[in-house]
Amino acid sequence: MSQSSEKKWFALGAAAFAAGFVALLAIRRRKPGADEAEQRPEAALETREEENDRVIHSLVVLVAGSAYLLMASGGGRKAAPDHTTYWARYADWAITTPLLLLGLAGQALGSPFRRTALVGGLLATDLYMIATGYLADKPARDDPRKWLWYAMSSGAFLGIYYLLWGPLRDEARRTGPEALDVYTRNAAFLSLVWAGYPLNFVAGPEGTGTIDKEASTAIYAGLDIAAKILFGLYSLGNTQEKAAKALAEGRVPEHELRPAPRAFEEVKEPGSPEEGEAGAER
Repeated sequence: MSQSSEKKWFALGAAAFAAGFVALLAIRRRKPGADEAEQRPEAALETREEENDRVIHSLVVLVAGSAYLLMASGGGRKAAPDHTTYWARYADWAITTPLLLLGLAGQALGSPFRRTALVGGLLATDLYMIATGYLADKPARDDPRKWLWYAMSSGAFLGIYYLLWGPLRDEARRTGPEALDVYTRNAAFLSLVWAGYPLNFVAGPEGTGTIDKEASTAIYAGLDIAAKILFGLYSLGNTQEKAAKALAEGRVPEHELRPAPRAFEEVKEPGSPEEGEAGAER
């Protein structure tokens, strides 16, 4: 593949992520009509979940777009024995995939702090998968170490699927039917797209070389756009749909609105253990 053809895919990816970033910041839930806004002014505000989704997916798209811009300018790569290793991809994935998983965990749990060990294990498994995937990318395709690292990375990949569809889905069920519905749809979307990455690795120049560099680069670009831009818009849309229903039914407390109509602070009851501890410290 020519250098210009390679840069074309990276430049297209960078442009797509720039457009996706603007779209994620601009897209808003349908504003209520005048009568509805007068009766329920909070319907015009965002919920905490909507704000979290927007921030997470905007950051994901921003980081991915920066990686594509770096690769389009000729950087983010290192020569391997029989192919080119794009370390910028792994740097991108090491930041963006934990953010995506953190967003999913928040949708399942309501707050990731509800099961900190579970969420921490999910993120650690993800980072292990990325690190061992990078180690699998570096050797030549006839080097046994490549396929050892690939097997270890694939094991971590399956571990992520287990955590998403086992413990986290159980937690989403405990959170409630709406949380379960949103989580299941989003997890299914992301699981389907992510399945393409290890397959492209095996088929591409860093694996068996069954497909050429241009085809592999194009597939990675398509997978990244689907997993970050399209998934971000889909996830945010699902969250907005859930928020609109909850707001219409008056089930969103004031402290969950963004911006909150008024400031909130924790108030400790006189004589409570916390108040006593604070008094002892003074």
